[in-house]
Amino acid sequence: MSWTKEAAFLKLQEIYTDKVMQDEKRRIFQQVYRHLYEHLEDLAVKSGLKEETKKQLKLFKEYTFMPGDNLFQSMRYVFLIARGEKETDPAVTQSHLKRIYRSLFQPAGLKNPYIPDSFWTTPLGVACTVAEKGVEAVYPILDEIELDL
Repeated sequence: MSWTKEAAFLKLQEIYTDKVMQDEKRRIFQQVYRHLYEHLEDLAVKSGLKEETKKQLKLFKEYTFMPGDNLFQSMRYVFLIARGEKETDPAVTQSHLKRIYRSLFQPAGLKNPYIPDSFWTTPLGVACTVAEKGVEAVYPILDEIELDL
């Protein structure tokens, strides 16, 4: 299909429903949460989280909302751009992308994140691509989606 920016954003709006975005936030939350516990175990403080903190994290996962400036807010930001909201400040976009990449793909000891190719086909990966490179960069992915329908 020959995509225009408008048609691509309409398709992304159709794809990125609130449910899809919430499911993706839960999936990412689970990964980061598991990673946190692995590192607590590495530091021999697996029981280092207070019960109150555990309850709070459970609520964050359930409602896919965490107050303040955090990973969930960065995910929300790139999802909204993928749905067609205009970028207000490229520096803010870069800050959100950097947080996502660092949180998910920067192991201890590495200066830069290592992002696997499989990430770019996930809902979050596609949203990050749109935020970083523009909607034109995901035309091939949209073509694949259209072929699968």
